[in-house]
Amino acid sequence: MAIDATIGGDDSNSYVTLAEAEAYFGERLRADAWDDASSEDKEKALLTACRHIEAARPRVNRRPYGYPEVADTVDYDPLAPYSATQALSFPRLRDRDADGNLIIPQPVKDAQCEEALTLLARGAEAERRRALQAQGVRTFSVDGLSESYQEGAAGSPLLSPEARSLLSPYLRKGGVIATCDNPDGEFTPGSG
Repeated sequence: MAIDATIGGDDSNSYVTLAEAEAYFGERLRADAWDDASSEDKEKALLTACRHIEAARPRVNRRPYGYPEVADTVDYDPLAPYSATQALSFPRLRDRDADGNLIIPQPVKDAQCEEALTLLARGAEAERRRALQAQGVRTFSVDGLSESYQEGAAGSPLLSPEARSLLSPYLRKGGVIATCDNPDGEFTPGSG
């Protein structure tokens, strides 16, 4: 699948182009996994990294179905996507440069590159470990090698600590808001 990094595009599947990623890694130290990968693997890593960003719950207020479109000049909700039909979470109405042109925030682009690098560097063994963590495995042993994982180790869809750090201002924080019908606030089964 080819990379489509059209800003606000209906079929976009990436925030960065392969050329942008190459420029990013041209200035980054210790990018050997990127440099050693084929163009096809680089594209796959970028596409997978974009899916990981989308799964990380970006702070974007999607409009409900049937919500009327509002002209771009009215910033009624700066966290709303630029277009109700755009495929990815960014750009939001607030994501503009000094001239008012839509942009993808640079930390989002950098995070996609960092996540792609981590995907290329870690390889299949890391994917197997992550799958075990996602299944709730806390310890395992094979041929004298033993590993233990802390609870929630596979909680984030982002593998790269750098990507998590870059995206932290753009992500929703965890938690659940619970409401109930009881005036004293006690939750009982079947209450709303």
